[in-house]
Amino acid sequence: MSRLQETFSRLKEEGRGAYIPYVCIGDPDMESSLNLVRALEESGADVFEFGIPFSDPIADGPVIQGAMARSLDGGTRTKDVLRFIRSLREGGMDRPIVIMTYYNPVLQYGEARFCRDLVAAGGDGLLVVDLPPEESALLDNLSRENGLDVIRLVAPTTPAGRMSKVLQGGTGYVYAVAVAGVTGGRKSMSQEAVGLLQELRERTELPIALGFGISSPEHVREAMRYGADAVVEGSNLVSIYSSGEHPLSLVRKHVREMVSMLPVKP
Repeated sequence: MSRLQETFSRLKEEGRGAYIPYVCIGDPDMESSLNLVRALEESGADVFEFGIPFSDPIADGPVIQGAMARSLDGGTRTKDVLRFIRSLREGGMDRPIVIMTYYNPVLQYGEARFCRDLVAAGGDGLLVVDLPPEESALLDNLSRENGLDVIRLVAPTTPAGRMSKVLQGGTGYVYAVAVAGVTGGRKSMSQEAVGLLQELRERTELPIALGFGISSPEHVREAMRYGADAVVEGSNLVSIYSSGEHPLSLVRKHVREMVSMLPVKP
């Protein structure tokens, strides 16, 4: 059983969902990322999604684009993200870690080498946002051979007839995109998200993580109510820790409020 499977199995027994923060590593520098991850872990994060900075993040809105630009400007590269994961593991951090990335950094690093080095560093899963299943066989096989979970991404615009293809071969959890469009905060959870959660619940036994636009305890409550097993928060977290004065105190307060909504009400 993988670290992700163990985590979701335990949380299911406890009757609560998972909180998954997205962190663009190296924004604005590696020390800041380390302090942020420690604060998130202390505040109740269950799984981490780490982003590799990329110069053309087409699925991301301006907030995460800015985070990636700052990280790249600071010199962060793929090898640095892998070293960062290794340092966390050597420091005793045991939460599952998923790399959420675009395909280009993996391709440039070398697919086989990337999967090998990610596992050696202590990574658990891989989600490549711009690589469709029809073109992902090689990377999927390399991931599985090295013991990485293959995380699939499903959007409200995914046709019903194609959803089975997208879900096929996925492990760890399914990333459900709450809205059509790029990442970024939203005021309320859309009916698109509700419909997608209901459809996914009928089609897969994997845990379902809802992301894109998650930014408030109310979003968490609604996600749990409509069948999500986890929520992913990215853009809003970036906005909080980039806010300037006492950002880690604000992060801790916010995350604890989010986590308080995770118990699944009967």
